Amino acid sequence: MRTWSLGATRQPWIAAALLAALLGFLAVLQYRWIGEVSRAERQRLRAGLRGAAERFAEDLSREVTHVFFAFQPVSSRDGTSGEQSVAERWRHWRETAPQPGLVQGVFVATWGADGRPVLSRIDPATESTVPVPWPAELATVRRRQEEARAGIASGAQRMFPSPVDPAVPALLLPLHRRFEGFDDKRSPPGIVIAVLDRRFLTEELFPELTERFFGVPRMEDYLVAVKGPGGLVYRSDTTLPESRYLHGDVEEPLFSLHRGEGPPGRLGREKRPPRGGPPPAGEPPGGRSRNGWSIVPADNPWRLVVTHREGSLEAAVERVRWRNLAVSAGVLALLAATLTVLAASAQQARRLARQQIEFVAGITHELNTPLAAVRSAGQNLADGVVSDPQQVKRYGALIEREGRRLSGMVSKVLEYAGIQSGNKTYRPETLSLGDVVDEALADCRWVLEEKGIEVQRDIAPDLPLVVADRAALRMAVQNLLDNAVKYAGAAGWIGVRGHAHGVDPKGREVCLIVEDRGPGIQAEDRPHLFEPFYRGQDVAGGTIHGSGLGLSLVRHAVEAQRGSLTVVTGPGGSAFTIRLPAAPVTASAAVNTENLIDDFAGEQG
Repeated sequence: MRTWSLGATRQPWIAAALLAALLGFLAVLQYRWIGEVSRAERQRLRAGLRGAAERFAEDLSREVTHVFFAFQPVSSRDGTSGEQSVAERWRHWRETAPQPGLVQGVFVATWGADGRPVLSRIDPATESTVPVPWPAELATVRRRQEEARAGIASGAQRMFPSPVDPAVPALLLPLHRRFEGFDDKRSPPGIVIAVLDRRFLTEELFPELTERFFGVPRMEDYLVAVKGPGGLVYRSDTTLPESRYLHGDVEEPLFSLHRGEGPPGRLGREKRPPRGGPPPAGEPPGGRSRNGWSIVPADNPWRLVVTHREGSLEAAVERVRWRNLAVSAGVLALLAATLTVLAASAQQARRLARQQIEFVAGITHELNTPLAAVRSAGQNLADGVVSDPQQVKRYGALIEREGRRLSGMVSKVLEYAGIQSGNKTYRPETLSLGDVVDEALADCRWVLEEKGIEVQRDIAPDLPLVVADRAALRMAVQNLLDNAVKYAGAAGWIGVRGHAHGVDPKGREVCLIVEDRGPGIQAEDRPHLFEPFYRGQDVAGGTIHGSGLGLSLVRHAVEAQRGSLTVVTGPGGSAFTIRLPAAPVTASAAVNTENLIDDFAGEQG
């Protein structure tokens, strides 16, 4: 009867529950920590992206401001006309500016006798002005100049409202110093129009700034675009559609003026002048001031748009967050699986240890019974108690039978030890399955006669030969017979049948069936039927003793012969079937059989 320790039974489950609770606690901590890391990462990326966009806009504004100061009006007291001064400044810009291509052309707008604005273009070759009609791209400049004239006439304003026209884009500067070019107080001064080159911006300056502030490795993660009056004018990756650039994680206005910037200098970050000082002389007031030193044109359509390649910065961070959560979940799942495997292994080890203890107890009992019989018979013979020849013969048969039982049990233990150590070897040969069955029946003759069991042998006379180890196959059949006697001997009948299965000679197999008419095998015992040391729930604590090694040894021996072992059981009995491949029966059967034996020996190593 089995006894269980309550503390020993509960202890593994308590430890497992504590470990599961610990894993759950770690999972919650991981989830919260990854969420906090994702929020911090989102803020860091957005701040870095905002800073890069601002530096992009500042450097562009610095270049635009250089143009603004390069065309500032000078005094006309030396007799130089305004147009001549602009032409000289235009020539000086082309000769000394680090980015001369930024300015496409320079125009001068004045008022004609009829009160209409007159436009002249500065010819850089001759440094002279050439009257030209107003081009369509400067229509907004003309309209704003007319509005300024009307505003001055009404007293609403005195100067041009903004030095930047973002629609062109162009810089608008006074032709003369403040009030120097007025004929009367009701006439606005002439203006200088420095038109920026869109092609230079989109093909040279924007790519250069993008590479500087969003270069490798950021270019792999972000899409950079510039919006203009007519839509997107620049894309960092032209292979992608414009729709990918419409949603921006960061937008920054462009073409602002820094009112403290010095004369034209090298493209790059330069030290900005201190804030709070007065604006430079000749700068027209108006526009919107930012930080005290930047002028941003009203209704500015120029925007720097930076978008993450994942669609948005939030989506990218969220994707990384879920990836980190998946990795953390995988690690925790691996830990849980490891703990489960360890717990299962510990439980299996406990069960195996218990089975081994039962095996030791069972084998001790099994050995003690025949040993006691042998000792008793030997003592009687030694003391001369038995003198009748018939009794001596019976005593001799008893000693032989019990010795055979001892030899069988020792053989099983040695067989199992050889299998576990990996030193078990097999010697294959061509043999008849009927001969092996007869040898196994002869080995079991005593126990069969003692139990009064009828054996029905039905082996087909034309049964094909098999290639197998004779001793191993005989041991397997003998163990099946022993099991049938032990567990179904009360029925008094055992059947041993052999037949060939399959029509194709190359695919034939030989089947050997050992069946009984006993109570069958319980359903809960069937999954463990071929495990070593395992004994059924009904017989483990009863009067039927055994080691639990028989069926395990049978399965290993049969599979080592390239065969298989199956069982069909029910209330009417059990039937164990051994299937072995038949030896080749072709014209070159001897050669094929020899090759099969060589392959068999090679597999055994």
